[in-house]
Amino acid sequence: MANGLNLYKIMLVNGFKQFATYRANIFAGVASALFMLAARYALWLALFSTGNGGYVTLAETMTYFVIVDILMIWTTSSFGDRIGGDIQSGDIAQYIIRPYSYHFQLLAGLHSTAVARTLTHSLPILVAALIFIGLLPPANVLTAVFFVLSAILGGVIYILVDLIISYSAFWLTDFWYISWHRRALFSLFGGTVIPLWFYPDWLLRMASLLPFQYALFSPLGIYLGRITGHDIAWVFAMQIFWICILFAIERLVWYKAQKKIVVQGG
Repeated sequence: MANGLNLYKIMLVNGFKQFATYRANIFAGVASALFMLAARYALWLALFSTGNGGYVTLAETMTYFVIVDILMIWTTSSFGDRIGGDIQSGDIAQYIIRPYSYHFQLLAGLHSTAVARTLTHSLPILVAALIFIGLLPPANVLTAVFFVLSAILGGVIYILVDLIISYSAFWLTDFWYISWHRRALFSLFGGTVIPLWFYPDWLLRMASLLPFQYALFSPLGIYLGRITGHDIAWVFAMQIFWICILFAIERLVWYKAQKKIVVQGG
């Protein structure tokens, strides 16, 4: 356990150093983050100025997007590109037989990038939003605790879905569009581009049958006080349910993928 934590720390540090070596990455990250925040604020300000916001406020919407952007730093990955590249180069076999699991290596790589992007992306967005836009805080400490727990469970859902989709690289000759499919699913059914409270009823009912909304949208609903009381318990129950289902699917697909490697190598 201790050796695993030490390796994890080393990979985090090395990943951050690799990112920080190129200063252009830092300046580009800060500039991109601030530009996207300004563009998004201008867009939603124009929408709400027409009176089409309904029962949702501009402050709620901007708080939603700022927190979602921060959470996605720690969940959005390039697993599809990494797995596809490892398969294409043949290095996948070496990574799998290492003392630490391939998934440990994938997650450590994700988090090493997330540390750097938190400093160059999340913090500028958070500071600028607090100063120029204003963000809504959680209603109380208990709400904040429930939000953090739900966000952790939601992150597990996001990563499991990402892994399942990324495993398709074992059966496809091209893998560049794998991450596009993941983004499309979470954009349409997970509320990462437009919050689900703006959706028509029929699309909202469809989204409620899928796991994607429980990754980010539901935790933010708790944060903003839109999900309260017994509904919070229901969110936790659905998140745990989907984690169990997705974990079983992920293990099955990974088992099939490993057999695929043996067949190709044999």
